[in-house]
Amino acid sequence: MFGLEELVPPQVTKTTLYHVVGWGLRLYVCSLVIVGGYSLLWVLELAGVVPETWLSTIWIGIAVMGCLFLVLLVPLFYSARSSAR
Repeated sequence: MFGLEELVPPQVTKTTLYHVVGWGLRLYVCSLVIVGGYSLLWVLELAGVVPETWLSTIWIGIAVMGCLFLVLLVPLFYSARSSAR
């Protein structure tokens, strides 16, 4: 495994490393989709293809979805860390 066997603890298996790499790739693809979507909106805004009212509605919708995600993430984070089940 490219000499990495000495660097990782014995509890870490190849399967664990494959899962970590898989999640890393998913995160990378997700970030590319998000950045691509923002870039597309920016280009459409510069080109004048999207009307101003639609564009402001889209940006407000993106901001609302981000806020809702954060609001839902906080209780999920604390419930996942609690030991009472």
